[in-house]
Amino acid sequence: MPQTPGQTEMLEAQLFELAPVSLWLQDLGALKARLDAWREAGMVDLRAWLRDPGHLRTCQSLIRIVRVNRSTLATYDARDEAELFAHIPAIFDDPRAEALIEVLCQLWAGATQVRLVTRNRTVSGRVIDVSYAGQMLPGHEAGWTRYLISVEDITRREALRRERDADRRTGTLFQHAPVPTLIRDETGVAARLAALRADGITDLAGHLAAHPGWLAEAEASRRIVDANRPALALFGVDTCDALARHLDGGLGGGLGSGLGSGLGEAPLQLFREELAELWDGAAPRSRDIAARSRDGRDLHLKMQRSPVPEAGGGRRLVQIALTDIGDNKRSEARLAVLSLTDPLTGLLNRLGYAAALDRLEAGRTVPTSVIVADLND
Repeated sequence: MPQTPGQTEMLEAQLFELAPVSLWLQDLGALKARLDAWREAGMVDLRAWLRDPGHLRTCQSLIRIVRVNRSTLATYDARDEAELFAHIPAIFDDPRAEALIEVLCQLWAGATQVRLVTRNRTVSGRVIDVSYAGQMLPGHEAGWTRYLISVEDITRREALRRERDADRRTGTLFQHAPVPTLIRDETGVAARLAALRADGITDLAGHLAAHPGWLAEAEASRRIVDANRPALALFGVDTCDALARHLDGGLGGGLGSGLGSGLGEAPLQLFREELAELWDGAAPRSRDIAARSRDGRDLHLKMQRSPVPEAGGGRRLVQIALTDIGDNKRSEARLAVLSLTDPLTGLLNRLGYAAALDRLEAGRTVPTSVIVADLND
């Protein structure tokens, strides 16, 4: 049975009101008349014309809101239309009104549909990202008297997009950084320290001394999750997984997840110091460490650690920058040899003998043999 015009209007009103997205019905007729008048007065470039704050304010004042639906009130945290309309200046708070200018320029150029992404502010003050779609209703193209706008809150989607873009940029910078850099996941360590606090432990050093197995378990929970190209080249490996396996084998100077024995007690002491910094909330200090490449080269490195902010997923990630200071160490060793030996014979000089005697005395090595030789005979 055909619907009467009244029934059709009632249905359209219901569809408008119950639509699951924010809908605005505007009357831009007075605005269109003013733009026509400006054109007759010599206006040619609308975008340039609207750079004048006075012209822009005039356009804003001529926009009439005919009605909004209930989804609009929900989107903008408004109790009713009165509260929404009272906050219109704050909702569209954009000193340069870039979105409005873009819409007007497209309509002025003859478009009947306009789409863009912009930002609004709710009645409660929240900033939201919105997808804006405007449609000049059929029959109103000449006078602009009925312009329908749908607004979709895309804040969550835009936040995820910005996060992905940031991760992509960070990843690019990380991979192309000229300094060998690792990313280590220390989530397990942070969780174990938090559990100790929850259990009432206040003396971390005492706990580590009494529970050496806890230290090994905490250290084993750390994982190398990424490494840039200079880091792979430094250790002579091709992939991050290969690097992680190499460092876990005890030749990483405390960089990996295995304490190992390849470099003695130094990695174990290093981990204790890092735990103390994390426990006390202190800023990480740079340290000199010894490691070994896959082909057996000894590496002397300066390690600088810094937490990765907003790692996401409740994870604690740490960025580790490594500087090869092998040349410095070798120069220091060479200078030490020159200062303790005679340059002509290579034998210990008086300072060298004194240092050797001090070392023997400190070590309490018993028995100690002394060989006296007469070099003149």
